[in-house]
Amino acid sequence: METLKRHLPAGGPDGLSELRKIAARFEEKIFTSAENQADYLRKISLKMLTMETKSALENSTASNPTGGNQNMQDQGEHL
Repeated sequence: METLKRHLPAGGPDGLSELRKIAARFEEKIFTSAENQADYLRKISLKMLTMETKSALENSTASNPTGGNQNMQDQGEHL
């Protein structure tokens, strides 16, 4: 939830409720696909790292207008 809060806009109680739904769908998807607990933890950690890295790259690109594509995709759709 904390990672999602940092990367997706959440305004008020409805926003937090939506973030909880996104987090639940994400966790269920990872849980279903994981072979064991270690695989589950690895997949969640990798996805969170990917979100952090993507966000850092987008912020870097946004601060440097000549640095590339300015279109930011909705990260919530890609969980």
